[in-house]
Amino acid sequence: MPHFVSDKDDIMQNMNDITSDFAGLKVSVLKKALLISQNVDRITIGPESTMIENEDKKSENIENEQNSCNIKSSPKTNYLKNNKISMQSGITFSVKKILLESEYQRKEEVQKEIERHWQQMNEKGRAIKEDMENSRSHMAKERECKSKKNYEDILAEEIRAEQEEIRKRHERQEEVEEYRKRMKEKQELTKSIINLRNVFKTKYDTIFVAAQSCNDIKSVSILFSSCRAKLDELFHQVGLIDEKIMTGDVATPDLSAMKKAVQQMDEILCIVKVEIERINTAYQESLVIKETSKQSQLEPEILEVPTLDTVHTSTEIIASEQVDSSTIQNSENKLEDKEQQQNVQIVENTTSNIPPVTLPTVHAEETVTPTNEQNESKSDLYEYVDKESLQMYANSKQFLENYVKSYDEFLQSASTKKFRFECQKAINIPVNAISGINRQHLYDKYERLHNLLTGQSSPNVNQYTQGATFCKNVLAKKIVNQGETLVSSKSKMAFPIAAVIVAIWNDHPDFGDFLLSHFHNACPYIVPVFLPKMEGQSNEDYYKSMGYKYAEDGTVEKHDKFLKRMSGLMRLYASITITSQRKGVNKTNPHGLQYAWRWLAAVLNIEPRTEIVDLCATLLLDMLEVAGNALWTAYPRQFHKLLILLSDEYYSRVQTIGCIGGGPLVRFQEFLKNSLTTGFIPQPDGQLSSNFW
Repeated sequence: MPHFVSDKDDIMQNMNDITSDFAGLKVSVLKKALLISQNVDRITIGPESTMIENEDKKSENIENEQNSCNIKSSPKTNYLKNNKISMQSGITFSVKKILLESEYQRKEEVQKEIERHWQQMNEKGRAIKEDMENSRSHMAKERECKSKKNYEDILAEEIRAEQEEIRKRHERQEEVEEYRKRMKEKQELTKSIINLRNVFKTKYDTIFVAAQSCNDIKSVSILFSSCRAKLDELFHQVGLIDEKIMTGDVATPDLSAMKKAVQQMDEILCIVKVEIERINTAYQESLVIKETSKQSQLEPEILEVPTLDTVHTSTEIIASEQVDSSTIQNSENKLEDKEQQQNVQIVENTTSNIPPVTLPTVHAEETVTPTNEQNESKSDLYEYVDKESLQMYANSKQFLENYVKSYDEFLQSASTKKFRFECQKAINIPVNAISGINRQHLYDKYERLHNLLTGQSSPNVNQYTQGATFCKNVLAKKIVNQGETLVSSKSKMAFPIAAVIVAIWNDHPDFGDFLLSHFHNACPYIVPVFLPKMEGQSNEDYYKSMGYKYAEDGTVEKHDKFLKRMSGLMRLYASITITSQRKGVNKTNPHGLQYAWRWLAAVLNIEPRTEIVDLCATLLLDMLEVAGNALWTAYPRQFHKLLILLSDEYYSRVQTIGCIGGGPLVRFQEFLKNSLTTGFIPQPDGQLSSNFW
């Protein structure tokens, strides 16, 4: 409502004030009338009044109630006379009363005008109120329309975002499918090349066997000298292809080149077979001719002494034979060395940022060509066992056997019995007390073991030449036993033990050799080696090769206890790979994170079997839970791809052998799903901080 318009309450208040004034005026008039009523006995108002001057004076004095002390008599008389109006008819009117009546009428008109204005203001107020209601209604409709439009925009945006997410998911799926397709094609290509590579090797072996079956050594030497250049060229081509297989850079031209090499080797084989058959035929014919000539002689057969020229010829033949045999044998060894370095499957063969892993080189020591049965047996074995891992496993067992043989006298001597007992006691006490309570506690256990191995505490290991080595072996065996017993039940204990292991390994590198050998002996899967049951092998020998233990009554260890024990060993081993050095040590971890990567890659290269599926799932889960966070931090892109391979390829291979629904496998699959969904693997529970000690 406008500021100049009063509301209804103000108007009513003003009206009440006006009416109260009128009421007061009436009361005043009545009071005055009461005062003069005793002295008035005639009509004083109206045309019939007979008012006299004195009465007029009295009435005027009563009406005006003037102060006589302030008014002079003569002016008052004039004033009263002047306030009287006489009509021609003789009627006299009081001016005061007329003014009062006029004032009363004026007030009534004012009141009517006020009421009229009030009505106008009410009408305007109602109009304004209606306008405001219309405005509010219009604004409400506009807000509703705007809200509806915003909601529609938000809904449309959500639909667009959802469609975009579906599109991106579809693109990612297509990328994954394309990646799988490329991987499958590359694996098939690699497998085809490897098969042709084996055919190439077989044909070469056939050439070598055919050469050994030739009766004329000189002719064979001449034959191989003529094709030696071609063989060297073929071996060079195959060597280049082998390098591409190892790096995962094989392509379709390599398959064509391998086919061409096999074809050329086949041609050489055909030529060699024909020539050797011709040489053998000629040699037989020469023998028949010599025999016929001998029989035709009349004199008895006399052995001739070889002349100087004959001796030289024989020497040349023998030398030529040695050179050719050496060339053939060296080529064969080179070929076998290349073959032993390849895997059945190539993990991450399209990437070039795979972390380098230093692996022991495996050399062929056999110079005799294996038989077909041996080749088939090795082929079956290598389907489930990585060749390099198998060589590492064999080296570990040989290392322990050599130690036992070389230290047999020390280990069996009665004179060293007390010393050996004291050393075992000095090792068992601190190892059993290792924990991550605080830095001082952990450092004390390390220092006690370090002082023992360096001869700075009692017993003094330097009193015997074999004393320090004996203690390192006992310490390694005791730590591995802690993994089987303590870590298998309390996984957090792996980290303080691993910290002490790395610290001692820094100071005594040969201790690491003992530790790995005992790890491999107790749990071959740390290598990793998953040995299949060989033909003619007993169940007991097979289970022992897998790491099972037998009780005194001959009963084999239960499978769940076996899995728990292997899990403890794997968690301790994985903890070693992610353990950081203590303060002030600038050396790198002697068995660091790259070995965890190598283990995962080797397991992916091994074909799963029904009897080891739950074991593989358990060990893979242990490795990923312990080292997964560190691996993802060190190799973010490659480790993510490796997880995808584990989730898709490895699990698919497990499905093909019918192993679905096992507890370890379900936990492993759920872990992979959560890791790939969240893009994160948390740090293992109980891991020591980098600045713990």
